[in-house]
Amino acid sequence: MKKTRITDKITYVQPDSMANFTSCSGIMIGSKKKIWIDMNMGPVETPKLLKTDPPDACIITHYHLDHSIWTRHVKDYSNATVFIPQSEENYFTSLEFVIENTAGMLGVGDLWQDFVVKTLGYRELDGYECYTEKTVFTRFAPELVLIETPGHSPGHTSFYFPDEKILFSGDMGLDRFGPWYGWSDCSIPDVVESILKLDGLDVDLVLTSHGGVLKKDIQTVWAGLIKQIIHREKKIVRQLERGITKEEIISRGVFFSNKDKVKPPMKQFLDMWDGSMYNHHEALIRDGGLVRLFPGISHWD
Repeated sequence: MKKTRITDKITYVQPDSMANFTSCSGIMIGSKKKIWIDMNMGPVETPKLLKTDPPDACIITHYHLDHSIWTRHVKDYSNATVFIPQSEENYFTSLEFVIENTAGMLGVGDLWQDFVVKTLGYRELDGYECYTEKTVFTRFAPELVLIETPGHSPGHTSFYFPDEKILFSGDMGLDRFGPWYGWSDCSIPDVVESILKLDGLDVDLVLTSHGGVLKKDIQTVWAGLIKQIIHREKKIVRQLERGITKEEIISRGVFFSNKDKVKPPMKQFLDMWDGSMYNHHEALIRDGGLVRLFPGISHWD
């Protein structure tokens, strides 16, 4: 685990490993009270941190398990209030809902349930509060501004410190892999709208969930995310024009490459997510493509 002091109030924390969706980077805020956002350092480090440096509040950007699974430890080791996106409440409180609305829709429900329960340790959450973009954390950190950035998930939220011009972007795809939209509840148009919203902020520093700290050419980086999505779309179109089947395109990889080297059950999950991402692109392609919805992004290709 690596802690980086960003300001006198903000510390950026990175786990030693992000393998198998067990962790992500997060931030610790020392304001009126102590707040953690997405502080999932893994199944061993997270309980240790909660014991030695317990927060007053924990905020989750979205329900995906690498960001949310650690909330099951919070009540065991602290008295912190857990805040979750209101629009994603069912994902935190019902395993059945999670499976039905993620892998179950893609035909891999039983396998995914076995993984999230036995490997990741999913437990249904109780004792929480919900937030929306209009929520103000007056009791904890009144300077914190919430920005709804859906697409990666329905309720994905980013967190902005306007005085410091610092953004915690959550899972917007600011890493070498780019934007991810592998569940059926994801939305490529929403991802693009969220990127454009964040691109409009006055930001000097971006703290990411999986891509470290960004300090330079931030607007260029936002444009690069949209370029990645457009290139994926064009790659699918080119393959379809050459007569390559949907199944083969998914096998080759829409997002994940070199999948033949991955062992089960992870191989099945990667194929599942590539299949879902293909479906999102296919629907857009049938409707004229992404640029038809966002003519202003054509120059970013």
